[in-house]
Amino acid sequence: MRLRTFTGRTLSDAMAAVRREMGPDAVIIATGDAPGGGVEVRAAAERASVTSSPETAEAAMKRRDAERAKARGDSAGGATRIARALSWHAIPEKAAEALMDAALTLEDGEATATLARAIDARYAVHPIETRPQRPLLFAGGPGAGKSSALAKVCARMVAAGEAPVVIGADEGAGAGEQLAAYAAALKVRLETVQGGRELALVMDDLPPGPVLIDAPAVNPYELDELQGLADLAAAADAEMIAVIEAGLAPGDAEDAAALLASVGTGRAIVTKLDIARRLGGLVGVGEAGLAYAHISASPYIGSGLAPATALRIARALLDDFAIDWYEDDLP
Repeated sequence: MRLRTFTGRTLSDAMAAVRREMGPDAVIIATGDAPGGGVEVRAAAERASVTSSPETAEAAMKRRDAERAKARGDSAGGATRIARALSWHAIPEKAAEALMDAALTLEDGEATATLARAIDARYAVHPIETRPQRPLLFAGGPGAGKSSALAKVCARMVAAGEAPVVIGADEGAGAGEQLAAYAAALKVRLETVQGGRELALVMDDLPPGPVLIDAPAVNPYELDELQGLADLAAAADAEMIAVIEAGLAPGDAEDAAALLASVGTGRAIVTKLDIARRLGGLVGVGEAGLAYAHISASPYIGSGLAPATALRIARALLDDFAIDWYEDDLP
């Protein structure tokens, strides 16, 4: 261990000198006024750290990516790569064993295709239609990306020549303004309601065509909130679409999906794949029995939403999908 004292005009200046000379792992022992004015910082670091250059953000990112790739087994092939990827993503043991059993049976040497076949054998996929037969009510917990998922589905419908009506039933802070901004950007009709009675009245006056309903955020562990969600869907004879973020712990995602399924939800949109590194939650949704409708990997309403397929899910888990993975199915 080596101790050194640094001075600077300000604390920031002194800290910059510590990082520059002793590296990012230096430990600050004390700070105080310097005898000649300014600030004094006393720091300690292992001797090997003192002589090394500070790691830049870019270098740190590359190092972490390399460590992550090694842990996931990106350089491995076939079943070995799949096994390491499932372990990296903390896939629940029951699901991981089932996927590996299927992968070993179906293995043809290429990891992505093999995992896709295993996923296809275990989970259902059912993307949202451009013109669904029933209104769609988007349900999810706070921060799951429910309103933006609705907007992305709406954008796809508009691109296909439909004129969906958006109904805001979420009374949470800022929800109305966000939905209004989405509706204005997409040039679609927007209605706002409070409760099932108002929703039923609005539904009676709507023209034929897709209807997308933004439901209030719910805590799926609160049975009263789940029942309120089911009542709202019943008022519009709507199909409930679960919106669940990929970064949830696998067990939490499975529990939330199962509870939403218990009140009639059959399909799910999994969001925020772009800001999740371990995707056990993605698999948890399927383990709860929900069909995958779409997966989303961008906050922008004009992009980042793709119809779920077994191949896309496999590519996400193996981290070999391209940056424009979501564009090839846009209408």
